[in-house]
Amino acid sequence: MVQPIPVMHGNLPIFGYRFGNAAYLTDHSFIPESSMEMLGGLDVLFLDALRRKPHPTHSTIETSIETVGKLKPRRAFFTHISHDVAHEATQALLPAGVHLAYDGLVIDVA
Repeated sequence: MVQPIPVMHGNLPIFGYRFGNAAYLTDHSFIPESSMEMLGGLDVLFLDALRRKPHPTHSTIETSIETVGKLKPRRAFFTHISHDVAHEATQALLPAGVHLAYDGLVIDVA
């Protein structure tokens, strides 16, 4: 079953999706509390983490780290990453279990 998760993309309401124990929320700037309640018990969480500098329609790396801290998924992968994020240096600063996604990444979410 795929469950739509309401999130905000700036002032525009959009959806992320939960499928089983995984959720994919990209292109968002804010996750309402009611949606956070729909995201408990995740094995894998994919989150928008565009860059460090605030953006009107995308989550920052720091905000996504905070979201992971609240939801406590077993693994988290940041996607929708700006070209100006130094991949290796940023990965070294992320908490355990949090990873920057990359082209060609394959993840088992069974």
